Amino acid sequence: MWPKPRCLSAPPHSTVGEATAARETIATGTHRDFAWGFVAQAFSSATNFALAVVAGRVLGPAGLGVVVVGFGAYQLVAGLQRAIVMQPLIADAAPRNAIERRRLAESGLAIVACSGIVATFVVAVVGVGVAGDVGRGLLIIAPWLVAALLQEFWKAILFQERRGAAGAASDCVRFSVMAVSIPVALAWKHDYVVVGGWGLGAVAGLAVGFACFPGRPQRLRAAFSVWRERAWGLGRWLAAREIVFQLFAYATVLILAAILGANGLGGLRAAEALFSPFSLVAAALVLPALPALSRAATASHRGARQLAFRICAVAVGFGFIYMVVMALIGPWLLVGLFGERFSRFTDLVWPMAAVQLLNAAGVSFTLLLMAEMRGRASLVAGVAASAATFACATGLALGYGVQGAAWGMAAGSGVGSVAVVYLAVRGRVNSGEIRLMR
Repeated sequence: MWPKPRCLSAPPHSTVGEATAARETIATGTHRDFAWGFVAQAFSSATNFALAVVAGRVLGPAGLGVVVVGFGAYQLVAGLQRAIVMQPLIADAAPRNAIERRRLAESGLAIVACSGIVATFVVAVVGVGVAGDVGRGLLIIAPWLVAALLQEFWKAILFQERRGAAGAASDCVRFSVMAVSIPVALAWKHDYVVVGGWGLGAVAGLAVGFACFPGRPQRLRAAFSVWRERAWGLGRWLAAREIVFQLFAYATVLILAAILGANGLGGLRAAEALFSPFSLVAAALVLPALPALSRAATASHRGARQLAFRICAVAVGFGFIYMVVMALIGPWLLVGLFGERFSRFTDLVWPMAAVQLLNAAGVSFTLLLMAEMRGRASLVAGVAASAATFACATGLALGYGVQGAAWGMAAGSGVGSVAVVYLAVRGRVNSGEIRLMR
């Protein structure tokens, strides 16, 4: 039996401080975590952006398309890891005491390592069996899956433990290694060299994370027992949502590759990488926001909802500022960074901006559903967003090419954000119910 968490000892129906629960949650040091979250994600996004830029610059649109296929496989595996292991463990652990949090973290570490090894084998086998660009994209990413998954997981644990500076340092080192590898990629001009610099950065970032907050995996059997007890209740719903999302997302990539060709897909990816503030802003907020919302939700639904609205305002505000900047200098940057061959994709700034603003509007409410252990609602919202994006992006791509695909993505994002905000705001969950679910 798990001991009762000290931070959950308030009376089940207490309403004292409901209106200020979110502010109290942030006031105890989480302000700094939000700031470090932006620093960490700036370096993380810069690392992935550098991968796209170097691949486009060295390999051209077709070569970038190959890297996109491989990176999509990593995103598929990483998304499942976040849904099944990382997010439910953090949602459960954040309000608990230090001993319980470490036990959950080290259990998750063992599961991520084991599942990463299995994923590496599967991706490599599929890559060998599939010919052409898809197979090559899978093979160049496979050797780096375990390190990348572990680095992302342990960084999230650092933020859970309110060690945001250490999490930012992990991503800073990862970006630095990627930056040092760029001259090698420019000299050798091979896709495995380009992706190798990204992978070595993950290894270095993981080493820094362990140096700042040492941890060792629990025995696998014990780790699975802890995970099943504490995380599976929420994780099964998040897993189902993530499977649906990733299958739709990867199917969208593959179908768009068939409709638009490698050149069109590479151009769409380049525009998405440059014109997309959501990938930086939302991910920066997620690192500190999920633990903060989880702690707030143990006090009251009202306080957690207020915090979610504040996080939403910050996300949309940053997204709007980025959109204005990109509208002014984005087309010039796209050509300057990726090369003249990408000049025909400069008009994608507007649909990509719409995608990011609509996604930013819903991110905090997605986290609120997790913090309140509302897995079924998370699944419903995720299915709505994934199905709408797939249908709109591929359908409009058939008629209008790259522009149609981009605006289809925006339409799908709008459907998803409306669904998750409606479900999160409509729900009535009190602190006593959340304690029972924990």
